[in-house]
Amino acid sequence: MRKAGYILYLCWMLANPEVCGQPSCREVVLQGLRFQVQADSMQRLVESQVLSLATAPESKKSGIKLTIRDYDAQAVSLQKKANECFAQAVAFNGLTVAAGNAISASEPVDSAVISEAAFHKAEPQSIPEPEFAILSRSPYSAVNPIPVDEPLPDGVVYKIQLGAFSKPLPANAFKGLTPLSSEKLANGIAKYYVGLFRRFTDGDDALRKVREYGFKDAYMVAFYNRKIINPERAKQLEGR
Repeated sequence: MRKAGYILYLCWMLANPEVCGQPSCREVVLQGLRFQVQADSMQRLVESQVLSLATAPESKKSGIKLTIRDYDAQAVSLQKKANECFAQAVAFNGLTVAAGNAISASEPVDSAVISEAAFHKAEPQSIPEPEFAILSRSPYSAVNPIPVDEPLPDGVVYKIQLGAFSKPLPANAFKGLTPLSSEKLANGIAKYYVGLFRRFTDGDDALRKVREYGFKDAYMVAFYNRKIINPERAKQLEGR
């Protein structure tokens, strides 16, 4: 279930005594919300440390990595507790909430907008096929340039970073790799990526092929809701 729908559903349960009138149910809901707030706070600390790692001097990087691992472990533990509380609260009513039917956090907490159809036995969600291929020649050219600063989708996404360069490269610089994308930083540096993956395993398989194709320094990067995060953390968030 998406986090927005998760929080909204918990609040809806609290606002409707006929659904969550039992004291034990209400306490589980409140505890779940507490754990969620703490987990979100720890995750923001993780993201902050990951960003600082990129510009930190070598003498400080080992300490920052230890801090990231510690914060990340705490975030994972707290998120697990929040999810357990959520599952327990839902079980009071014999319901499960399908991930695809989560309600946007921008909508008001009003039981009238939550239909019974939104709550049913969860069904497996299909995961989009990975976007990656190696063609016989580059599909990019002056008339079909490599996209720059394309928006990322919600949720967990993996890409393979091919390199960072002081100026833009020719459209055919990466031979037959596709789909390519680039990111222009404020200092003028241009980052180049290939692929778009929802699963770590798909990205890892593509990374092996990219390195065999000649780009030995390529590596995988992960994003969650358009923010860069540790790939190990991204694996834990897959499917949410």
